[in-house]
Amino acid sequence: MTARRLAPMTALLLALGLPSAALATPDGGYFALGLGAASVSGDRGVPLDGFFLNESLADYPALVRTDFDGGMAIELRFGYLIEGLVAPEIAVHGHGSFDFDAGAGQVTFNLRYHPLEHFIAHDSRAFDANLYVGAGYAIAGFHPDEDVDEDGKGWEGMSWSLGLGFGYQLGDRVSLGLDLKVVLPRYATYIWDRDDGREYEAPEAPETLFVVPSLQLVFHL
Repeated sequence: MTARRLAPMTALLLALGLPSAALATPDGGYFALGLGAASVSGDRGVPLDGFFLNESLADYPALVRTDFDGGMAIELRFGYLIEGLVAPEIAVHGHGSFDFDAGAGQVTFNLRYHPLEHFIAHDSRAFDANLYVGAGYAIAGFHPDEDVDEDGKGWEGMSWSLGLGFGYQLGDRVSLGLDLKVVLPRYATYIWDRDDGREYEAPEAPETLFVVPSLQLVFHL
């Protein structure tokens, strides 16, 4: 194909923001928007220090639990890629049921590692894969069954997260990715009524796990 025939095609690709050749994920700042779904597993009847209800009550498991509903998950994260290898990030992410009766959120500091940079030249590929770990603050809320208590309850503490990500560079400034994240909240404080200051400590963090796959749209600055 002649250079004259290639010229209009190249112009069209540039206009659409699509790569006419392999584009590496650029170094520097970026922000990402994620949309996905969360599945949740957790404990019921979590023991609490000084709690005024007896654990033997039939309603106790429904009132003191971390098996919240799953649902739609969203994420916003900001990062900075250094030498194509590592990227510190700050992220805000959460999920909830569609009726807004239950949900959880985290603010975390992440570190992403891009191992492909060791094997394939940065400017020779439009695809990427990464691993990441994070730690931060976690909060959650839920409503028990109406016949138990109509007021919302909650938890707060810290969280750990780890995940795997894949991406493809669509243009100089945009990439599309898929993340699979596992969140391990370590809730320490149960909130019976925040307005009245009625909060209770859990002697051991309840076992809680969120699994969150999400589609990521990344904008490079």
